[in-house]
Amino acid sequence: MPTLIITEPGKNEPEIHRCSEDSITIGRLEDNIVPLYGNGVSRTHAKIITDGENFFIVDLKSGNGTYLNGVPLRANEKNILQAGDLIAIDNYHINFHTGETEFKIDNSDEVTESDILEVKLLKKVLNAIDKETIPSIEVLNGSAEGKKFLFSDDFAEIVIGRDPECDFPINEHVISRRHARISKRWGGIAIRDLESKNGTFLNNRRIVEEYLHDGDRIALGTIVLIFRNPQEINLTNIDDIKPKHQPAHIHPQEIPGIDNSAEEHRAEGEFEDQEMNGEREHQESADNEGSALEEWDRLEEEAEGGLNYPAPLAPKKNLRSITPMEIGMIGLGAIILIFACITIVNLLSS
Repeated sequence: MPTLIITEPGKNEPEIHRCSEDSITIGRLEDNIVPLYGNGVSRTHAKIITDGENFFIVDLKSGNGTYLNGVPLRANEKNILQAGDLIAIDNYHINFHTGETEFKIDNSDEVTESDILEVKLLKKVLNAIDKETIPSIEVLNGSAEGKKFLFSDDFAEIVIGRDPECDFPINEHVISRRHARISKRWGGIAIRDLESKNGTFLNNRRIVEEYLHDGDRIALGTIVLIFRNPQEINLTNIDDIKPKHQPAHIHPQEIPGIDNSAEEHRAEGEFEDQEMNGEREHQESADNEGSALEEWDRLEEEAEGGLNYPAPLAPKKNLRSITPMEIGMIGLGAIILIFACITIVNLLSS
């Protein structure tokens, strides 16, 4: 007859259960054949069933999962049990033994201690992986501080409240018996207040129903929970993101506070070299020009009957080039001339 050896945290002596039933239910409720009273244990967490001579364990859509030899089980999936298998539910460890002889407990821990330590390490690793991939809520204060619920893929909804029958019970007087409900919707995970006495607050704002996002803080009375959803954070494309505004390229000499004396001296030396080269080129050009003029004068002197070029005439002034002031002076002179002619005529006629 198979035997279950149940090790509970804080107890030195394990409990023993003989598997005489065809179906053994394990959970937080009293009517389970194997009751476990941990906060992370669902009301009906798992069951062990027989099929001929074989025994199987099935996870019943528990909130925090069932582990067989450190591996999380899929909900409602049969997993065969073999001698020495270790089942982990919350902080409880259940060792499965087979054989017709009655199992006896000695005072040594040689039988299960190494396996338990190994499973604890595996469970920590798996919990760390779960924290990185699975949404969860965790209580931040009160008597249930540190209590956590993981929203697995088969999660539909949970009820949070003071009633032990709730999926996520929190025994605090400020929390109603059925305080709030968290459910999976098409657009994500939503929380709804169930007409609680002290209300449900999301990020310091009282709500009736709202979608939850990573980092949201839920207040049920004075009890605060935090919602985590690592699936909302995508780190794979961070390297591909480019800044919208790129800084302008600045020469090191333009940066204040940097000693540029060596650069300045080198620049001054280069400038002096360029200036000297320029003067040298200018002098060579002037010498060449002077020799060309002298050669031209010599050729003119040798020519017979040198040509005498007339002096250039002053350019004729075009009417378009007369300024407004000159036009005014011409008009004024014309007026004076007219008055003079009129005066002369009057004198002659008198």
